[in-house]
Amino acid sequence: MKRKRLSLALTGCLLLLAFLTGCGSAKDESTGSVGKGTESAPQAAAADLNMVKNQSQNSASSAEKPSSGIGAGAPPQQGSSLAGQTDAAAERKIIYKANVAMEVADYGLAHTEINNLIHLSGGYLLQFSENRTDYEQSGTLVVKVPSNGFSAFLADLEKMKPKTIQRSVQGQDVTEEFVDLEARLKSKQAEEARLLDFMGKATKSEELVAFSSQIGNVQTQIEQIKGRMRYLEQNVSFSTVEIRLYQKVVKANGGQDQQEGGFASKLSGALNGSAGVVLGFFKGLLIVLAAALPVLAVVLVIAVPAYFIYRNRQKRNKKLEERAREIRSLNKASDESSHPQGGN
Repeated sequence: MKRKRLSLALTGCLLLLAFLTGCGSAKDESTGSVGKGTESAPQAAAADLNMVKNQSQNSASSAEKPSSGIGAGAPPQQGSSLAGQTDAAAERKIIYKANVAMEVADYGLAHTEINNLIHLSGGYLLQFSENRTDYEQSGTLVVKVPSNGFSAFLADLEKMKPKTIQRSVQGQDVTEEFVDLEARLKSKQAEEARLLDFMGKATKSEELVAFSSQIGNVQTQIEQIKGRMRYLEQNVSFSTVEIRLYQKVVKANGGQDQQEGGFASKLSGALNGSAGVVLGFFKGLLIVLAAALPVLAVVLVIAVPAYFIYRNRQKRNKKLEERAREIRSLNKASDESSHPQGGN
């Protein structure tokens, strides 16, 4: 009996020992697994951070390299968005301009009709100039009309039935430039976002100043790109039409008056021309005399006294010569009387 109790006690002790050993191993395994998970958590976070940085750098590098299509830098997994961007790239952006020259019978009426067409088309007058001569009355209008009504507006001009009409149409394709501007805009916006993020993380004042300057330059470039895009959009949406409107002016009975004038008008013209030449000669002579009058006055002041002095000297010399001639004649007569011929 005692032996049986002892065997049961030993069996119970072995079972208790086995149970305690199993619990301890399970606890050690659970504790080890928990320790391993705790140690791998920071490594996983660092790996995730590196992956995010690599993705941001890849997206930035792809944004800085503009492609020839719209939507450069878009994620490739977005198939529907890429298809929509391809369709947008297929849409051409063209700026149209037309030059029209029209000869009309009534300038005022035609000008009014063109103004009405401008208002009906939804356009507006950008510039206007007018000129009138003895032979022609003309005006130049620079008009902006919606692109979807460009052809209809030109057709309405022809419906005015002018005497003559000349027109030319030019188109400028700016699709490539617009696509390039869109890519540059996305690149600059991504650069602005990165700089703002770096500025938010900066702690030094020098870094804040440097990031602020770079952000200012990038924002200026963004505004320039947007301004150019708005300019292109405006010119694509509204086409330009330059219209030269003119009416030839013919004087009434001009040909008949010219025939009736005939010989009389030619003779009158010749006489008027000759009289004009003679009158011009005398006018020129009077102008020359008026210009030379001060000089003549000075010359007269000097020349008149000199002339009288010269004349007096001439008279005096003449008298002296006459006196000398008389003296010589008297001397000769006295010599002849003092030496008669008979005495020789």
